[in-house]
Amino acid sequence: MSGRGQIVLRASEVGRYTYCARAWWLQRVMGIEPRNLAALQRGTEAHAAHGRGVERASRMGAWALGLALVAAAALCAWLITLLR
Repeated sequence: MSGRGQIVLRASEVGRYTYCARAWWLQRVMGIEPRNLAALQRGTEAHAAHGRGVERASRMGAWALGLALVAAAALCAWLITLLR
């Protein structure tokens, strides 16, 4: 619960419910924790590593676009000086 008696439902809980409503109910309502905590931790770490890779690929794509624009501008400048 959060302030003023509101229940907070996190996106990970929605995903857990979608994957297995019974598992969500057992943990959220009944308070029974999963037994495979080590596997869950490894999955969390794998997802974090994947997220870092996606972020790195996004930055590399932005750099590639910037360099392509610089190359296009240099080519245009070279063609203008060549045609004069």
